[in-house]
Amino acid sequence: MSTPKSKKNDYILVAIALLAAFLNMFNIWQDQTANGYYTAAVTSMLQSFHNFFFASFDPAGYVTVDKPPVTFWIQTISAYVFGVHGWSVILPQALAGVGSVLLMYILIKPTFGKMSARLASLAFACTPIAAAVSRTNNVDSMLVFTLVLATWMLFRGIRGSKWGFVVAAFGVVGVAFNMKMLQAYMVMNISVRQSRWVNE
Repeated sequence: MSTPKSKKNDYILVAIALLAAFLNMFNIWQDQTANGYYTAAVTSMLQSFHNFFFASFDPAGYVTVDKPPVTFWIQTISAYVFGVHGWSVILPQALAGVGSVLLMYILIKPTFGKMSARLASLAFACTPIAAAVSRTNNVDSMLVFTLVLATWMLFRGIRGSKWGFVVAAFGVVGVAFNMKMLQAYMVMNISVRQSRWVNE
């Protein structure tokens, strides 16, 4: 009777994730306010649930920021836990950048193998603009993480005929829409075309 092989940890992936964490978080504690406009909104959102829900820029709750609220909800929760600092509002984006690197590995490995998945993750981690935007409190890093997560859910649902994952994938795209509106929809056409290719 054969016994199943034990799964070994991929230490190369761990090293890539640590590299991504270093690139995304290097010196973020020296940034006092990050993007001052969004940090001011987070400060306002901490004042009341009304301001939090509507992502109000001003403490009186009359003016909202120029983006949908989901990313700022996450930043506000971080600021509530750690206090309002530049690094505390940047931290969610930095972690999302690391999460995107790990998701890239998970997304690529089933089709193209472990080595290709490692290379894709490494390329993602070392892309200068990806690291740069993860070290700000702009919404793009969180948007990318959400869309890569939606793509993984879609692929898993189609490969395993698990339609719950497919429905959830488009639900996550809806969450991404509430981070940066129509930019979230760019991935939908690509994902559907890729899923047809995988299904064939």
